[in-house]
Amino acid sequence: MKNIFIMGDSYSTYEGYVPNGYNIFYSDKRTDPPVVDGVEKTWWKLLEKEMDYNIVLNDSYSGSTVCKTGYGGYCHETSFVGRLDKYIEEGFFHKNNVDTVFVFGGTNDSWANSPIGELKYSDHTDEDLKCVLPAFCYLLARFKSLGKETVVILNTGLKQVITDGYINACETYNIKYVKLKEIEKENGHPTVLGMRQISEQIKECLE
Repeated sequence: MKNIFIMGDSYSTYEGYVPNGYNIFYSDKRTDPPVVDGVEKTWWKLLEKEMDYNIVLNDSYSGSTVCKTGYGGYCHETSFVGRLDKYIEEGFFHKNNVDTVFVFGGTNDSWANSPIGELKYSDHTDEDLKCVLPAFCYLLARFKSLGKETVVILNTGLKQVITDGYINACETYNIKYVKLKEIEKENGHPTVLGMRQISEQIKECLE
């Protein structure tokens, strides 16, 4: 059984299954479409069951960007890079046995029109981390430095420059990625069928 750590945004949330205080999108109480009626129908719970995984932590925050520039401007604490820095500083990956990391982000970077920047593989500054591509490189570099197998999930509908940049970074770091295709969504988010499609496409890639 592999121990899994997930870093994501709204697509990977479910009330009661992410850290307290995080913004969530999916829940048992949700009535606006898309309704995913039960945590067992999320892409990550389906994968956990079918791949015999154990999810150590689902660190998914609805509305979060990979980089430190979100809808309201500077967002160090909620960004993927800010959250990962905090976990590393707190020794989370020393205290917990994690085999594989799933990174599923970039959707809000695309929607929030975060500055794109350029791919950069070392010597990242805080100014770099305000931009999408260098922040993504930084994120992958930090996971690599932890010695964790990392799998990147690429959403459909991202700005092409983000998709291309993410693929380039994954290939540079020799990190596996799953480029999703034809996911059913309502209001920009996966339906029950969309969740199943995400799970199946990840499973197919990993197998």
